[in-house]
Amino acid sequence: MPPKAVVSQEDVIAAGLALVRGQGLAGVNARSLAGALGCSTQPIFRVYSSMAGVMDALREAMDGVYARFMEERMTEENRLLSQSIAYVAFARAERHIFNALFMNLTMAGATLEDILRAPWNQASIENAAQTTGLSREQAQALFLDQWLYSHGIATQIVSNQIDLPQEQAQRLLTRSFWRFAGKKEEKPC
Repeated sequence: MPPKAVVSQEDVIAAGLALVRGQGLAGVNARSLAGALGCSTQPIFRVYSSMAGVMDALREAMDGVYARFMEERMTEENRLLSQSIAYVAFARAERHIFNALFMNLTMAGATLEDILRAPWNQASIENAAQTTGLSREQAQALFLDQWLYSHGIATQIVSNQIDLPQEQAQRLLTRSFWRFAGKKEEKPC
């Protein structure tokens, strides 16, 4: 009898990320993971009790990919604008992960108020108020406008509906930021 394959949780998630990057989230299942790992499905279920557990861990890993990408590109000079530009760049660089995180009903049922209250958005809202001189309420409106605009551009890129070079996207996002803020356009971040 051949020895049992030794597969770690990290191996499964690395294979899952590779599958998502190549085929999208729909390409991840026990059989495709086993194929990517060069083993049967049994070693996967020795380290995870179910595919739901694998998918939860994979989602967490994709969140980490997104967070690292954004952290490397966001600036405190104009956090919201740099966040918008980085968001579009992420959609371009990691199409399938973007699709999995932001286009597969992951925010189903969320309201705009939920988005405004989310802890991870507070620093961008505060920075937008400081950068523009707007009140907190106005900065929240700016955040929503800019977020929805950048998400629209990103989804058009991911779904291959528009051919928009990153430099042009950056110009559009810079112009929208200052227009939504009701200010004369200033320098890009």
